[in-house]
Formats: sequence, structure tokens, C-alpha cells
Amino acid sequence: MTSPLALTPTARPQPAKSITISVSAADKARSPYIDVPFEVPQGMTRIAIRLGYAKSETCVIDLGLGDPTLEPFPSPTGLRGWSGGARSEICVGVDAATPGYVPGPIQTGVWKVILGLYRIPDDPVEVSVDIWFSSEARGAYAAPEPAKVRRRQPGWYKGDLQCHTFHSDAKGSPEQLHATALREGLDFLAVTEHNTLTSYERYFSTATSEDLLFIPAYEFTTEFGHANVFGAKELFDFRIADNADVITMVERIRASGALFSPNHDKPVIPFDYDVPAIDCMEVWQSHWLAGNFISLAKYQARLARGERVTAIGASDFHQPLIEPAGNPFTLARPCTFLWLEELSVDGVLDAMRKGRSFVTESPDGPRLTIQAGDTPLGGSVHADRFELTVAATGAQGDEIALIDASGVFRTIEIESDDFQTTVAVERPSLFVRAELIAKASHTTIVQNLLDYLGDARPGHSQWDDAPNHPIRRALTSPIYIG
Repeated sequence: MTSPLALTPTARPQPAKSITISVSAADKARSPYIDVPFEVPQGMTRIAIRLGYAKSETCVIDLGLGDPTLEPFPSPTGLRGWSGGARSEICVGVDAATPGYVPGPIQTGVWKVILGLYRIPDDPVEVSVDIWFSSEARGAYAAPEPAKVRRRQPGWYKGDLQCHTFHSDAKGSPEQLHATALREGLDFLAVTEHNTLTSYERYFSTATSEDLLFIPAYEFTTEFGHANVFGAKELFDFRIADNADVITMVERIRASGALFSPNHDKPVIPFDYDVPAIDCMEVWQSHWLAGNFISLAKYQARLARGERVTAIGASDFHQPLIEPAGNPFTLARPCTFLWLEELSVDGVLDAMRKGRSFVTESPDGPRLTIQAGDTPLGGSVHADRFELTVAATGAQGDEIALIDASGVFRTIEIESDDFQTTVAVERPSLFVRAELIAKASHTTIVQNLLDYLGDARPGHSQWDDAPNHPIRRALTSPIYIG
């Protein structure tokens, strides 16, 4: 395992270059990113960089690096790494690089330290950039060959679709996250580092197996919204200045065959962009009581406008060095189930495109599915009247809500832990989807969480108001009408 700090310049006494600039809120108003250019001499094999400024709650500056091929947005190449606000020291060499950064040739010419002006006070802030070079002989980096895995067996498979290691802003290693996924019995996992694919390229692409498939993905991260890019074969330019830039990137991402999926559209990091088409949406992130009623309402609004968007859930788990016992915020809380024709990267992406999904509170949580005759989740029914088969497991005493564009049109009491019924549906508006609402389990869910949290309210906001809204234990993607 490579330490995230093993390649930093801490012990080097004198930088080859020291650059000092001043940034202010006026600079951020002009552009959320500032480039600090520097010349790399011929024959270099490693570059080390240290960023310095007075970090505070009102001053946070992100860090990234571009090589001489980096062009103004939208650049097709040249992004050599991104660590956001997680690191102040990084290193890129021909043989290795800090997690989040790409090793490889060190071209002679003008490189750029990329500063993301995430939070900048009104008064100017002094920022220092120290740079070291090395020409010491080193071997060339060889990217590992990704494993190709296919389990040819149709069925429901379970996984998590957002999590992090020390390749972005978590503390734990890829190896630790891998072990956690195996502990939870997952079939697939998307490790979505912020604006970098390095954990997949260096570890997860070769660690994938018939027991646990890793999906190439990353979290497209900007100040005003995060989104996952599933099936990513490359990193797309994230230096977004306005909504038009986001639309440009989403179009390029989807044209590449990857899927675009906004994350945790709720406080404190909502998705504040207006894009014409998305593939999926993270409607449930972390524990249900972490404000997810807000995300779900935004998802319902999209569907009611006629959009066809697959519902997914994800833990957003940041693997710690040591995980506390009984952690309700661990991996696969919530857990996404996908109906796959086969367990493979293409199989997972196909199921996500088609809407063959339901989300539940944990890998062993209640299951909820609906089907209209032979039409599965994500499919289309071309009839005003049809029979809907509704099935739920592990939730006796709770309730199923059937929902169309107008809202809840029917509720069903769950009479057993292995429950199935058929419902006649007439003239639903645009779609039908289902939610499993805590009734008999409501008090226990709330109390168990409060007992664990004490006075803490981690992660996203809206904790205090959440118990006043229905608690969902599971929910499905829609079946569409027409």
C-alpha cells in the first residue's frame, strides 16, 4: 500500500521555484479557477508541489495540476490530477504519483498549478506555491491491465454507487475499502473519487473478480454540484464556470457512453445546475434521515416533468483508517439492487440505463419490486389499465405507497415478511413507482439512529426535521406509461 504522503516534498529544504500570489473574492467572481504557470526544465523525472495559505472556515482553496497539453476549458487532455482541499502537498513523477494524480512523462514546457477558489473571503489572501524538480533516473510507470469479469447469471445484484478512499478526501486505503465491500457481501462497487480515476486505474481495475465487480467511475465535482460519471474511460474537464459549461460536459460525457448521475441533491451540497438530460439520480445518500426526503422530492419533480431517470442510492462512504463498531453510515447504507443479465461492467451500465433498480436501507434490508405483466422496472406500459404485481420482503407492518406524477394514489399494508399482491391500476399519470414507508418500524429506526449519534449530526443537513417526513425503507425506479 502506498501512503498518500509518501511522495511529498516535506523533507526538501529549498524549492526550485517559489511563487506568491494574492487572491480575493473579486478574483473568484471572475473565475472559480486560477492557473499558476511554471516552467519545467528538460530532463525532469519528478515534480513536487506545496500549496500554502491561511486555511479557515471562510478560506478553502483546492489544488490540482495540468501539464503543457492543458488548454482553456473544455480541454480534451492535460489534467494530471486533482486533490481538492484534501491535500496541500503533491508529487507527480514518471514512475509514481500522489494518489489522485497521474504518473507518466514529465514534458518540458509550461505546467499549471490549478487553484480552485472554493471559499474566498472579501479581503485578499496570500497564497504560496513552492515547486521542486528532480532529474534522478527512474523507471517508467506501467498502467496495470484491467481484469475482465463476467458472471453469466441473470438476477438481482447488490452494490454501492458512491464511496471514497485516500485517492480523494477519505483516510482509508483502496485495500481497506475492498475488504469492507467483501464484508458487506456486495456484488459490485463504484469507487467515485473527486475528479480523478487514479484509485480505479491503480488498484480497483485489477482487483475486480467474479465475487466483486468494480465499476470505473468518478465524482464530477464543482462548487455548485457533484455528479457521478459511471463507465468513465477518461476524466472530463471539471473547470466549470457556469451552467453552459456543465451542459457542454454532460453532453460529452454521455456521448462517450458514460452515464451522468447528480448526487445528494439536498443541503449542504445540492446539484444547482440545470441540465437537459441525465441518466440516473442519487435519490438516497447516507442514512434516510440525512435529509433524503429533499432529494426524493426533486426526483419526483423530474419524473413529473416527463424525464426518464433511474433511481439509485449510495452511501457516499469515506473509508476511515479505523471504522467504529456498528456504524450506520458504513458502505452500502443505502444499497442499490440492479437486475443484471450478467455481472459485468457493461451489464451494470445497461441496467442503470434501463432503470432496472430499487434502493433499500442496507444489503440485508427489505426488498421492494413492481412489475406490470411482463414489463419490469424501467420498462414502458402502453395501456390505460393494467395489473401491477407488488412484492416486498422483510417489512411486515410497514406500508407500500404507489406513486405517479400526481403523487401517492394508493397505499397497501404489508401483511407479512414475504408479501405479494396484484393491484389494478387505471390511467396513471406518466409513470408508476413504489416506496416502502416505515410504519411499525418507524420508532425503532429513529431511536436506533439517535442512540448512535448522541448530539452529533454528521454529513448533510436536515437531520432534525427528517423524522417529521415519511421514512422510506426502500424505493423503486418507475415503470413508465406510454
